[in-house]
Amino acid sequence: MSCCGQGQRGSWQGAAVQQGRTSAIWFESQVAAPVTLFGRITGIRYHFPGVGARVRVDARDAPTLDVVRGLERVALSA
Repeated sequence: MSCCGQGQRGSWQGAAVQQGRTSAIWFESQVAAPVTLFGRITGIRYHFPGVGARVRVDARDAPTLDVVRGLERVALSA
């Protein structure tokens, strides 16, 4: 008998390992209240505590956050 959810755990670990190999995109919150979202592809939790909060987002999850009102992509200068 296999463990319940074993297949899901394996795919989650694969996404976490691959995260280091992908580019990141920064998002900034324009919302006063805290916002917590989960990446549709990686399952990573992204938390924006309030206005002006910037969070690094896995590039694979960026399209999911692009459609959220009050979050905007930002370019960070080097």
